[in-house]
Amino acid sequence: MEHRKNSESLPIIYELLNKIITDHTQVSDEINKDLKTDHKNNQESALLDKIFQKIDDIYENVERISWLNNHYRILHKFAQICSKSLNEEVLLKKAYEMVSQVMPTDSFYIATYNEGDSHFNIAFMVDNGEVYPPVTVNLGKNHTTKAIKTRKIIHHRKSIREKDYAVILGNQDSGYTNSCLFVPVIIDNQVKSVISAQCYDEFAYRKEHEELLQIIGTQVFSSIESARLYEKIYKMSLYDELTGLKNYRAFHEDLLSLMNKEQTSVHLVMIDSDRLKKVNDHYGHDIGDLYLKVLADGLKSISDETIQGYRYAGDEFMIIVNSQREIEPLYKRLTEYYTQHPIHVQSDQIVVSISAGVSVFPQNGVNVDALKKASDTALYIAKNLGGNQLVFAE
Repeated sequence: MEHRKNSESLPIIYELLNKIITDHTQVSDEINKDLKTDHKNNQESALLDKIFQKIDDIYENVERISWLNNHYRILHKFAQICSKSLNEEVLLKKAYEMVSQVMPTDSFYIATYNEGDSHFNIAFMVDNGEVYPPVTVNLGKNHTTKAIKTRKIIHHRKSIREKDYAVILGNQDSGYTNSCLFVPVIIDNQVKSVISAQCYDEFAYRKEHEELLQIIGTQVFSSIESARLYEKIYKMSLYDELTGLKNYRAFHEDLLSLMNKEQTSVHLVMIDSDRLKKVNDHYGHDIGDLYLKVLADGLKSISDETIQGYRYAGDEFMIIVNSQREIEPLYKRLTEYYTQHPIHVQSDQIVVSISAGVSVFPQNGVNVDALKKASDTALYIAKNLGGNQLVFAE
């Protein structure tokens, strides 16, 4: 008996699927009614209702996937841009351009957020075609905060006036947008951003627009995270870990940059410690490292917008003086700093002692190597004279 009922249902299912495949449309209520009229058995009618519901769900998913596939070219192009650019401003602007190609964007913004902060930053915002400067907004009664805290997409399909949501951004004279999307971007289980598209028309967005914003948002912020990591690593590569001073790589970049400008003069001071080896041999390398840190702290104490210190290698340090300032007073300030900041090891007191050689661009050299050589020669003379003194290149 059960076998007979299933056999009777098969033609119904076949006829239903054939209608969908042939017409490429969802099964209408009229078709549903006709089919159910042909098969009046209550059990089969109930089964048919379930089949209709499942087919509708499948149809909607296929339609959604088809819609996304139609925009794959744009997403692929954007992914290529994200993989090539390390500029946050460029990435945010390109994200807006991509979104504008696939959905209405009378208003659009991207908010960035760091976990634990009490505020978020509107890093990029366009309203009625006008680009607005970045702005910081406190967490509170606004849709961006709600998207951050709930980690859920907020989708208003028509005009909504919530008194509690009082934050208005962009052109306030243009009135309220009606359709609004606020999509949180979650990376490594942390909300990194909220991306919002808004339109003056009602019912302007569909479910697929939410997914598209999520994809674009994830792409752009994954790239931004990579760009920030690259920038952090690059900056770390320009600094000496022990002393916190810029290193030899930064020294060459900075000096070459100054030489390529029309500068009146640049002084290069090469510094070498007078007794680091003795300190290492007698007290150990931990105290030797402390000796280098105090030496570096002295350079930091005289640094300003025209004076920059560097740890070049070992106990060799550089100072670039990009001004007409006299070097002797700077050297005196350094030695005074070291006298005032001795290193105490048990009952002993160690005072940092340095020798320095000075060269001037362009008089003593017109490139980095020539200028370094002139300073090195002057430093060699200072060391041979007993150290703890300053010598200028001839």
